[in-house]
Amino acid sequence: MNQVLGLWRDTWWVWVLFVVITVVLGVVVGRFFYMLLLCLPVPYLYFAFNRYGADGREKPDLG
Repeated sequence: MNQVLGLWRDTWWVWVLFVVITVVLGVVVGRFFYMLLLCLPVPYLYFAFNRYGADGREKPDLG
C-alpha cells in the first residue's frame, strides 16, 4: 500500500489531469471516453509497484 501512496504523493497532479481530460473528452466527443476511467488504475498500479519500494520511496535507478 505504501507504493500506491508514494506514487500519489509524487504524481497526484498528473492523475487528476488525466481524469479531468477524460471527463472533458467524454462530454465533448462522446461517452466512449468514460471507459478510460476504468483503465486508469492499471498503469497507476503498474508504476506504483515497479517504481516504488515497500517503504513508499522511489526505487533507485538500477542502470
